[in-house]
Amino acid sequence: MTVDEAVVPPAASGAIAQDGQVGDGRVDSGVDDGRPGVRALALLIGGIAAVIAARPISDNSFLTHLATGRLIVDQGLPTQNPFLYSSTSFPVPSYWWSIVLGVVDTVAGGAGLRLLTALLAGLLGALVVRLAAGGRHDPAPGLLAVVVPAALTLMCLFQFLSGRPHLIGFVLLALAVLVWKERRSPWWLVPIFMVWANVHGSWLYGLVVIGMFVVAEAVDGRRVLPRQAAMIGTAVLGTAIGGALYPERFALILLPTRQFGDPIEREALQAYNEWRRVSLAEPVLWMMVGLAILALFGCIRQRRWAMTAVVALLVVMGVSGLRLVPIAALALVPFAALGLSGIGTLRVPSGRTASVTGAIGGLICIGALGYCVVGPAYDLSAFPVKATDWLEDRDLVGNETRVVTHDVGGNYLEWRFGDRSNTWVDDRPGAATLLDYAQLQRFTDEWPEALDRADGDIVIWESTAKLTGALEDDPDWVVGTEAGRYTVFCRAELAERCR
Repeated sequence: MTVDEAVVPPAASGAIAQDGQVGDGRVDSGVDDGRPGVRALALLIGGIAAVIAARPISDNSFLTHLATGRLIVDQGLPTQNPFLYSSTSFPVPSYWWSIVLGVVDTVAGGAGLRLLTALLAGLLGALVVRLAAGGRHDPAPGLLAVVVPAALTLMCLFQFLSGRPHLIGFVLLALAVLVWKERRSPWWLVPIFMVWANVHGSWLYGLVVIGMFVVAEAVDGRRVLPRQAAMIGTAVLGTAIGGALYPERFALILLPTRQFGDPIEREALQAYNEWRRVSLAEPVLWMMVGLAILALFGCIRQRRWAMTAVVALLVVMGVSGLRLVPIAALALVPFAALGLSGIGTLRVPSGRTASVTGAIGGLICIGALGYCVVGPAYDLSAFPVKATDWLEDRDLVGNETRVVTHDVGGNYLEWRFGDRSNTWVDDRPGAATLLDYAQLQRFTDEWPEALDRADGDIVIWESTAKLTGALEDDPDWVVGTEAGRYTVFCRAELAERCR
């Protein structure tokens, strides 16, 4: 039985039902449930998401996940960090996803990786529509209640539609919220969280979201239902099973306790750009604010105060870190749709309009698939490709030589050389290394000590950076070449090879 085949009570979406669950309380007449129109909109929104995700691969973190997958396919899961000379610890919270990438890369190369990304993004777009529209037994929803939340959410997701493992994490979050929203069997949460624990660390936020929803509906309904307890239990059970499947049992699900429990780890997390607070100048903030206003209105109009508080907490969570925006946005979709329920006279497309909408969506999907195999699979313009070529010609990279470069450069070296990359930093180094890297990036007064601790033989750095100017005047370093955006430096003792 699939999720779509389960029996759904008639009041499963649109407003909040008496037990606190999302539902509109109307009786389905059976005349027009709007399903053809909803499917057409799902195809259209999903197709748009797929086109966005089908663009050539340029995400730096993706390169390391792919490099990890290649190693796992060839040699098995590494027990120590195979890429960084600065770290031995190597928990892989996305190792199932890395395996998938390694297999797809072996079978179909870059085009296959783009196709996989587009398919997942398309599925995510379709699920967003489903979260807004409700199940197949619900009355036909209003057009605004579907399109506006879906469009706002898609804009929140725009910059995150890449082949990184967070993409499948978003899909699993949407499925988990769908199980809650449509009152599906809680047992669906077992496989969802089991997979989630092995593909992306956002499973923790999934537990938080489901937990808050269940508690809020119990408070608003003034009773605890067996199903509500089962939702919590099955989500935790799935996570525990997933943690037990990792070779180093439960290391993955205990990783957050190390990251948030250690002050150095917490300071290091704050150094990540994706964990910074969302600024007022960023459009993604205002897209989420729009969702939040609709969601708050939807809960308040039904006088479900506990759920209103949950929506407010989701908004606070979203603005606290850029990478949390998609999680908050996806969780807000059902409530944003609730805020627009009954507003306006337009219904979802039906009849010929639904057919035309579906046909357009189908053409967009076909175009996305075609886009995956057209042109180069990778866009490496942001990476130190020419600098690396120059070093490789002189046998100064991909061997015992230690390379200090930006995190994106480290990701690129790992993709290019695998376990021979021998680089200092990528986008997931040890906490102490990350803090030293931040010193070099910001060119603080402590940069000389940070560079000494890096103990590299080669430095590849952006030519316009302040650190580059300082190294040009440092007798311990000699300029090798300027290649594109990057300048290559070698330690003075390597000057003969660095010409």
